[in-house]
Amino acid sequence: MGSVLRRLKTDGLRYGNWGKDVKILLATDIFGYTNAIEALKHHFKFLRESVLILDPYDAKQMNFQNENEAYETFMQTCGLENYAKLCQKTLDALCDEEVILIGFSMGASALWRVLDGRKEGTIKHFYGFYASQIRHFVDVNPHVPCTLIFPNCEPHFDVEVLISKLATKETFTCIKTPYLHGFMNPLSVNYDAKGYAEYCKWIEGKMKAF
Repeated sequence: MGSVLRRLKTDGLRYGNWGKDVKILLATDIFGYTNAIEALKHHFKFLRESVLILDPYDAKQMNFQNENEAYETFMQTCGLENYAKLCQKTLDALCDEEVILIGFSMGASALWRVLDGRKEGTIKHFYGFYASQIRHFVDVNPHVPCTLIFPNCEPHFDVEVLISKLATKETFTCIKTPYLHGFMNPLSVNYDAKGYAEYCKWIEGKMKAF
């Protein structure tokens, strides 16, 4: 965790406007810090000078061969609960900063866990891509604007049923895409280049509102 906080401070010093610009925090999926997430970070650089990456392996590139290896390592070394605690500490470190949260899969689910009860203020918006684990935490009640981007289907639950449960919350927007879980990650078997380009452009449009 110490290295995470050091990276946050370093980014603020490097760009010279720490505390003035709305920042973006990217919480990765189980693949962690990869060249792909680094490329996504740089893609958003023209929108926000400070784009931070939070991952479950303390910024160590794991170079997984497949998703099964990534999942097993994630469960053994971190797990959702510990990832959520890392998200909590990171948000606490950013408590005086305006930040937009973007999470993918486990990263989105971990952020979801710690947004329970948080009010709009420094957190401007949460965008969660295919956060499948939130199905176990539908009672979480963030008071910040949330947009949840779902895949077309999931193997372990009905996406439409989950959306119907979440749609009752007035600060929530749920989007069902035609793509599969992992479509934003080039390392995933479900990566979709069209979907990636579409939602990168979509995020760009959303960021212009802040």
